[in-house]
Amino acid sequence: MSAMRKKSGQGLDLEFKLKTLDSGDLFPKPPGAQMAEFERLANSMIAMLGGASGIVVTFASSIKGEGNSYVSFNVARHLSIILDVRVAWIDANFISPLRKPIDSPVDFRNLLLDPQLADKLKGTGQMAVIPHGNRPMKQTDILLSNRYLDLLEQLNKDFAFTIIDAPPITQSIDVGHIAKPTAGLVIVVETRRLKHEIILRNIEDMRNQGVNVIGTVLNKRTFDIPDFLYRRIVGV
Repeated sequence: MSAMRKKSGQGLDLEFKLKTLDSGDLFPKPPGAQMAEFERLANSMIAMLGGASGIVVTFASSIKGEGNSYVSFNVARHLSIILDVRVAWIDANFISPLRKPIDSPVDFRNLLLDPQLADKLKGTGQMAVIPHGNRPMKQTDILLSNRYLDLLEQLNKDFAFTIIDAPPITQSIDVGHIAKPTAGLVIVVETRRLKHEIILRNIEDMRNQGVNVIGTVLNKRTFDIPDFLYRRIVGV
């Protein structure tokens, strides 16, 4: 955390800033234990950043309901606070987009059709939250076209980090198309919800499509033994 504060040049206490965030956010602020985990995730994203342009990272789960949107949004929120840089979070879930209203000048579907609309995001503050939208389209064709590549290039220019909240892997053929041109894919896994064989199959499928699978995030982790014993065993 000291290294991240030094890099960002900001002196305000991170925990204080997180606790005083606007209560109107899409998701509730994480409790203390989860906050530490999001700090680790954000630090992993920071380690990927290099050069003058930003990076785009895709988040997806195997099935609906594993907490992918919650995890990806909180990672984006942490990044915008830790480094005081511009961050974008995009609802790219074609299967079940968020229903909560989001105040944004553009949405993801319109950006896919016209990447130049990304210029309208310049006045949206430090963190831009981009809703999915409802404009009819054949998204697979667009995701395989230069328009999607143009959009990613524009986002890399305007934001240090862009976090894409993708649909579930088992429910959409578009996850690979969304993730392949990005810096990589993070797969969110809910503890004990799916057999590990299914998760490994999804990872293999993504890699076979040319996606850089960065790793997995375990959501709703539980301990079968008391926490103090677990920490003693793993040396935490």
